[in-house]
Amino acid sequence: MEVVELLGGLERPEVEGLRWTVPEQWHITLRFLGEAEQGEVEDSLQGFRGLASTVRLGPASRRLGARVLMLPAEGLSELAAEVEAHTASIGQPPDRRDFTGHLTLARARKRVPGTVVAQPFESEFLATELWLVSSQLRPDGARYTRLSHWPLVCGS
Repeated sequence: MEVVELLGGLERPEVEGLRWTVPEQWHITLRFLGEAEQGEVEDSLQGFRGLASTVRLGPASRRLGARVLMLPAEGLSELAAEVEAHTASIGQPPDRRDFTGHLTLARARKRVPGTVVAQPFESEFLATELWLVSSQLRPDGARYTRLSHWPLVCGS
């Protein structure tokens, strides 16, 4: 069963001030580039040969800061470090905080209420592609467009 299908089974109660993300918005960001030129990013990742990674989602939803409800995503730290090393001079400077792999489930206007935190969910999948994605913020949530991709190498 696809992870998207499994995530579709998560409870998504209507809660004032909380906006659930939709499957088209589900992704795991390895590095936020900000305003970067597509060509620059593609040039910096030319020949990129990252390893496919097993991603473990869960074991339960939790807050990231006050306003984001997310599922932890473990298993991508090395890949995120490789992407950062290849793109360090492009776009917004790399974040100095440790990488926190996560999939955003919902955003709150003020604070994610405790009633939707700690919903159990566990799954894993093999990440086999790296995508360059642009985001456009809109009143009804972000819209993402896939621009380029690089296959990740399956191996030991």
